[in-house]
Amino acid sequence: MDTVYLVSALVGGFFVLLSMFGGGDADVEIDAEADFDIDADVDVDPGAGPGFIDLFSLRTLFLFMAFFGLCGVLLALTDVGELVRAVMSFATGAVIGLGGNWVVKRVAFQHISSTVTGMDLKGRSGHVIIPFGRDDRGKIVVTGKGQRRHLVACAFEEAEASFEPGDEVVIVRVDGGVAEVVKPS
Repeated sequence: MDTVYLVSALVGGFFVLLSMFGGGDADVEIDAEADFDIDADVDVDPGAGPGFIDLFSLRTLFLFMAFFGLCGVLLALTDVGELVRAVMSFATGAVIGLGGNWVVKRVAFQHISSTVTGMDLKGRSGHVIIPFGRDDRGKIVVTGKGQRRHLVACAFEEAEASFEPGDEVVIVRVDGGVAEVVKPS
């Protein structure tokens, strides 16, 4: 059984370290030689695998193998019985495999963006720089996510008829790149 622990620790540890320091997407090419050829390019998507299926990802498997093996090897240095060692190694591998996969998916692959979207600007106040009325468009300047943006603007459905340069406005929504605004009350 010592060989199983050692091989698991080495193989799992190798792939865990490779994923940590290798980075990037993994491309897998499969060539099967029989009466046919299969060529498949698979991009491993860190966000793929909803729910229960995600339990069987390669990341989970390699984390399980690495820590199952490491725990088994380290417990061999103590006076723990074989059954206790197997149970503790399995539990450690399962907890770290599933927990590590969950942490990587939830934390490491979250995208942080400084791109300002219409939802980011909703409710923000700005100032008119080119005047406009109910039936025409003008321009406003607004700050969102630390970026100063110039937007084409029009009056929101029930807004006042005229917006003059310097007037303060509040963005109700952004539709098709055009900010629909009202004067603050």
